[in-house]
Amino acid sequence: MTELVRAISVEKIGSVENINLEKPKLRDYEVLFKVHYVSLCTIEQRVYKGKRDYGYPFLGGHENVGEIIEVGNGVVGFEKGDYSVFTFNYCNQCESCQSGRGTQCEHQKEQLQKIEFDGSIVGGAMSEYIAVPAWQLIKITPKIEDLPVFALTEPLACCIHSVEKANIQFGDTVLIIGFGIMGWLHLQLAKLRGAITIVSEGDEERRNFAQVEGADYVINPMEESVESCINEITQQKGVTVIVNTVANPNIWDSLFSLLTTQGKIIAYSSQDMKKPASVDMGYIHSKEIQIIGTVNPTVHDNLKATKLIMAKRIDLEKMIDSIFDYEDAKAAFDHACLPNVYRVLIKF
Repeated sequence: MTELVRAISVEKIGSVENINLEKPKLRDYEVLFKVHYVSLCTIEQRVYKGKRDYGYPFLGGHENVGEIIEVGNGVVGFEKGDYSVFTFNYCNQCESCQSGRGTQCEHQKEQLQKIEFDGSIVGGAMSEYIAVPAWQLIKITPKIEDLPVFALTEPLACCIHSVEKANIQFGDTVLIIGFGIMGWLHLQLAKLRGAITIVSEGDEERRNFAQVEGADYVINPMEESVESCINEITQQKGVTVIVNTVANPNIWDSLFSLLTTQGKIIAYSSQDMKKPASVDMGYIHSKEIQIIGTVNPTVHDNLKATKLIMAKRIDLEKMIDSIFDYEDAKAAFDHACLPNVYRVLIKF
């Protein structure tokens, strides 16, 4: 008799349904992973609102934490009952993965599906049970009451990847554009790196939160000249690093003049609109400016994130707005899409 498992599908724009899927059968080197909590990333939100098209129906869920229920043939280092998170669909076989550049895995789309689903899958943790290759797992040893925060391992790992590419050092001046969850995470990591932090945020509530969370300076770009503020803070020298966490393509042109010599711009946020930025390459050349793209985390970044969470170096509970039960998935999506909401989790 076929065993069914619970799942959450975005059927079309604005439509979420609780569905049943066939429980996956394990293949070699896989584990059966039971999802306890899944977080609604901006990917799920944008698909739900129709701002990003991966195709419908859509099974999301790459921010997750769960438990290993069964291990397949060839799996080592994991046992039934272990808690873990899983990473992106990295193959661990291509040159990119093997050279530490797993975010650019050449075979992500060729990986076997984690569960049989007639639609598109990004992550797959919107299904209560999935089959995951063992090399995509990070084992954790949480207290049960701390389990929900590990669902935010992946966004923390994304920001670790970003901060390490920026090579933020003690005494660097870091400008963070936007104070959503990714701005908050960059602030926490930049502070751990000993940087002087500046947050530019148009929303008053989030500006106040940035001050509470320890930003050294907070700028209101709606009423103040960001360039004038930066000149005053840095005594006309400019900032060392700019991290842009917002999806507004009109911002880029104004950023280069804010940098010091050999400064770095981190293109962190994905962009829903394809609009080129105007870049004076002569200026980039003469000032030795670096433009650095960053997307997703490597497996190693995820490992670092779990260690920071377990050591309670970053208080991710502040980023959990609310937790909804599986039966209330539609309400969870609607709530996650409201302004000024940080992460919303769904509990299976």
